[in-house]
Amino acid sequence: MKKRFLPLALALLMCLSLMPMTALAAASIPSVEELKTTSLNVAYEDENDKYEGLKVTVGKTAALQAFQTQMYEDRNALGLEYGNVVLQLDWSLDSRNDWKYGANWDKIQAQNSNYYEYIKIGSDYRDQADDAYIMDIGRVDQAEGASWWDGEGGWKQVVGDKCEIDDSFYTVYYINFDNHTIYLRARYVLEYRETGADDYSYVCGDWSNVVAFGKDNVPYVRPTELPAPVVSDLKLSEETHNGTPIIEYTIVHTQETLDQAAAALANGANIILVGEANINNAGWQEISTNQTLITGPTSSILGSYAEALDNADYVQFRCRYCYYVSVSDNFYGPYSNIIEFGAPAWGNASDWATEELQEAADLGLIPDCLEGADLTQDITRAEFAAVAVKAYEALSGTAAIPIVNNPFTDCNDVEVLKAYNIGAVNGTSATTFDPDELLNREQAATMLTRVFKRITLAGWTLETDGQFSLTYTQPAAFADDANISAWAKDSVYFMSANGIINGVGNNLFAPKNVTTAEQAEGYANATREQALLIAVRMVQNLGN
Repeated sequence: MKKRFLPLALALLMCLSLMPMTALAAASIPSVEELKTTSLNVAYEDENDKYEGLKVTVGKTAALQAFQTQMYEDRNALGLEYGNVVLQLDWSLDSRNDWKYGANWDKIQAQNSNYYEYIKIGSDYRDQADDAYIMDIGRVDQAEGASWWDGEGGWKQVVGDKCEIDDSFYTVYYINFDNHTIYLRARYVLEYRETGADDYSYVCGDWSNVVAFGKDNVPYVRPTELPAPVVSDLKLSEETHNGTPIIEYTIVHTQETLDQAAAALANGANIILVGEANINNAGWQEISTNQTLITGPTSSILGSYAEALDNADYVQFRCRYCYYVSVSDNFYGPYSNIIEFGAPAWGNASDWATEELQEAADLGLIPDCLEGADLTQDITRAEFAAVAVKAYEALSGTAAIPIVNNPFTDCNDVEVLKAYNIGAVNGTSATTFDPDELLNREQAATMLTRVFKRITLAGWTLETDGQFSLTYTQPAAFADDANISAWAKDSVYFMSANGIINGVGNNLFAPKNVTTAEQAEGYANATREQALLIAVRMVQNLGN
């Protein structure tokens, strides 16, 4: 074992961003949460016979990084006469409760004369995102009874497989890590004095997660899946960034996720957040967010798409974790919940339908009659006729034209007249359409199948429908096949074969309400959002 050196030499590590970071906002006094470390990693270091011991790397939040940089460059702008950030490392041997922490650690000026009670890194290291240093704990690799230099010209016997050597300045510890475990935690403490103030003020960060080194250290296992983040509180900030609006949202990372991220960082990887925004229903776009995990709730700038917020009536946001080693070695976790503010192109809708409703908006399949409507409600014959017209126009690339002579006495809706003219719908009698009657599933299948026939079968009309047939692989019969009307069966199975209208479970199609109970519950009725999703699948699955 080599002679020990004072732990004053610090190895400075730069935390490399995997993706472009958003610009740092103006610095301010960090909060307790912002003083908590973002990562804590430990490994044994033996560098050219110069330094030997445990190398500890501690990450800091973007807010603390910005504060340290501004404090060094322009302390007066912060209203401070003095400021210093100290990194405190605490450790415990063979248990998680024998920590070295004492109350005097909370006030740097009140620290006792033992300078090395904890190792501190000040604001001179303002340009690094991580702090790294050698903790003066060496390895015991000789048998019991061997002698150790005690720093005062003499030797001290090893007792068992642990040894402490004390002098007037600091303590050197030698530990056999095959038999013992050291537990480590870290925090930052801010000491500052405001301009004109007589006394110092202190902000102590929360302690980091605890990491272990030695006998009970668990080897790193690369994760195979990631959790879905939970985001909330999306809002438009009163502040701007470089003249553009800012959205704020809250993400709370679980301790398990933070520990997972710290372990990944120590093993050449990182877990980052990738955010996406949908502004004014223009579609999801990846944006720049805080790319490395930070502790607790955080707000973030909307990145390079912020300028679109100038005219934003509606914004959606979602994000997901990404395990990142390289461009070719990474994987994503599931998306978070979607949060939003403003009014979408549609009204109320179910969460499960939101993504495909956005596709419906992108494809131009939402008719005027459903703009801002409650899409969870059942759809009427007139409303579905309008959806059928949109599907026809999207698939054919041709605008539908209403019939000149309206045959109906109970309806003069122009979209119904368009649907009638292309053969998608007919009346409930020679002179009535019943526009407000609710639509069932077999009727929806039939209307959209007629749209497909009109586009793909030359000479097809509703009157000549019996002369034409569709080519497709007939799927197995539904268990309630007997309930499907004869005039609707071909359309039902055509829609099912192409993945456009599927069953409702248990091999049932639910073509129409048959029993009194089904009628009361609207069992087979199609909702507005279901109708739009059906139209989306039709355009996607049957379009060229």
